Amino acid sequence: MSDIHAHRTHNLSLDDAKKVAQKLVDQLEKEFQLESRWVGNTLNFTRSGVKGTLDVTDKDVTLDISLGFMLKAFKSKIQSEIDKNLSSMFA
Repeated sequence: MSDIHAHRTHNLSLDDAKKVAQKLVDQLEKEFQLESRWVGNTLNFTRSGVKGTLDVTDKDVTLDISLGFMLKAFKSKIQSEIDKNLSSMFA
């Protein structure tokens, strides 16, 4: 079960939604040193203490993140930043 779950609908094409998702992940890679890889329409990402997926369809995006023990203390801050970014990028 994920520690953080976020879901947003959008009106973009699948390709455009994937491009927006990639921008989001590029930003997260810079901030949090994540490693990511697309498998179909799912972006898998990881770093020490973090593992997650970003599923993209032509109607919505769904983000699930599992946090390691040390990062669980920052769950609400991480959730808040993710919600803010998803809302602005997929508005």
